[in-house]
Amino acid sequence: MVAEPKPKPPQTLSNDELLDQYAGLSRSMSHLVAAMGQIEMVLHQRMVGNSTKTIDHDEVTCQMGTATTYPDMLMSLRETVGEERWTKGFTPAHQETKVVDVPDKFDMRVVNGWKSLGNHVTDVIDHATDPYSAKLTLRLKKQSTEEVTA
Repeated sequence: MVAEPKPKPPQTLSNDELLDQYAGLSRSMSHLVAAMGQIEMVLHQRMVGNSTKTIDHDEVTCQMGTATTYPDMLMSLRETVGEERWTKGFTPAHQETKVVDVPDKFDMRVVNGWKSLGNHVTDVIDHATDPYSAKLTLRLKKQSTEEVTA
């Protein structure tokens, strides 16, 4: 049986040894971050493909953010959805009291409800939405103290 050498406590290591350890840890961390990025990319592609907003997991929160929509494309729905629906879902460009230019805005919670008007409306909304622009958030869930000590 070969005894493995015990690492020296940091106080007794030379500057070169400490910097070598730091460089090694940094390289390891870079590889781990790259691997995590690959996992995130694959999950993002799968979630976009399946139109999924969340994936349930015991240890990780996996949630898709809001996708970017292109207001110019949604403008073509004005006559189709009717004035009452349009007013609920669309805010025209205007200036706020702070004199800040506010661009056209669509309330996508309302606009997505317009999909019940038919496939032609659904097609325009889907075409005006970029699902790849939604940000995927992955976070470790907090473990209870019972799980940590077990």
